[in-house]
Amino acid sequence: MKIAIIGLGNPIVGDDAVGIRVLDYIKENKILPYFVDIMVDVSLSGIGLVELFRGYDKVIIIDSMQSNQFEPGTVLRLNPDQFVSALHVSDYHNMDFFTAYEFGKEIYDDLPSNEQIVILGIEINYITVFSEQLSPEIKSKFNEIVNDVYQFIENEINQEKEIIRNVL
Repeated sequence: MKIAIIGLGNPIVGDDAVGIRVLDYIKENKILPYFVDIMVDVSLSGIGLVELFRGYDKVIIIDSMQSNQFEPGTVLRLNPDQFVSALHVSDYHNMDFFTAYEFGKEIYDDLPSNEQIVILGIEINYITVFSEQLSPEIKSKFNEIVNDVYQFIENEINQEKEIIRNVL
């Protein structure tokens, strides 16, 4: 079993970097099993992002989102029909994530299945503020966001371990 956890965002666009900062914190302060790879500050979208999935059994993407439906700092698991809410898995200038993933499945035989790709969206307010700092709203909830994301990651890892135990 191999799991990739990918942080998306732009480190100079304030809250857009929340996925990167959360994974940086987790990488530096938490212990994850040897079969989990954390890729922080990935600046790819479309097919470039999908190529990172090759050889992994499960992929968890952490990205900012702006739906204007939740409080800033809310962490949500997104379904495929909600990909448009995440800022980086939806790329209006290139191939969007879902199209790129479907295309990738046609040319690669080592991508995880649809059910094994999870996007965690972190609700933000500001997507056009150039800053290396998180907004006060996100900064005040940072520990809660980290805990929510880490708990989700732990749950996903435990589910994968349980599946393997049941197969053996």
